[in-house]
Amino acid sequence: MAANQDCRTRYGANKYAALHLLLARWLRNYAKPITYRYVTLGGTELKDCQSINFVDPNLTKSMSSFEQRTDRHEHATEMATKLAACGISVSITKSDIFDFARESDDPHLFFFDFEQICALGDLHMRFGELFLDGRLRENDTLFLTSYLGRNPGWNKMFSEFDSEFRVIGVTSFEEKKRGYRRSHPSFTLYRGLSRASMQGDLLLRSIGCIEYHDSSPMGIYGFVIEQGVTDFAEFIRNAPYYNTKSGSLSND
Repeated sequence: MAANQDCRTRYGANKYAALHLLLARWLRNYAKPITYRYVTLGGTELKDCQSINFVDPNLTKSMSSFEQRTDRHEHATEMATKLAACGISVSITKSDIFDFARESDDPHLFFFDFEQICALGDLHMRFGELFLDGRLRENDTLFLTSYLGRNPGWNKMFSEFDSEFRVIGVTSFEEKKRGYRRSHPSFTLYRGLSRASMQGDLLLRSIGCIEYHDSSPMGIYGFVIEQGVTDFAEFIRNAPYYNTKSGSLSND
């Protein structure tokens, strides 16, 4: 990597419009009248932290941002210093967000701002570890993003998630494509919950899915975690979807 290469994460306005829309839906329907601890993988410019502060400076008790790469960590630290002068406090940790160490029983709001697809690999195992050791728990909220561009290899994806599609009764090629775009992070989270054998202890509830496009097609997905039992088919069926063409929320 060239030493003078700008490694800042310059995410566009559509990302934060989508984040605000999903955040508003969460605040209206699920958030509790308490302060949260915000934990994010939100990028070097800390735009999501600024958004959270703009929506409600009293929403979070603390804000922590993770950057594993040295160059990005340095940029994020510089931005945190600038924000501190404006009264916005963000602590920057040079580590993988999955290595997050929970230090409080306060409800947490997480933003896993992935640049890749939130599926396959070891992501379900890593989320499973978060569930298993209580770092992701009841009363927490989780936002995450996933890349929706290019053909991911539909036959491979459909084969990988064959059991999920069978449970929700999806059979045709186009239905599977639509189901994948709207629900593959839900598949990943449920696999993580099952790996931790906690689907009978925690209820995953979808806040919704919003597709947006900045430099590439992306989706942002929201989830709340409650006490209860997660029924996979119900979990997927009840996930609201924001149709950016019609501008409406629906389950269609």
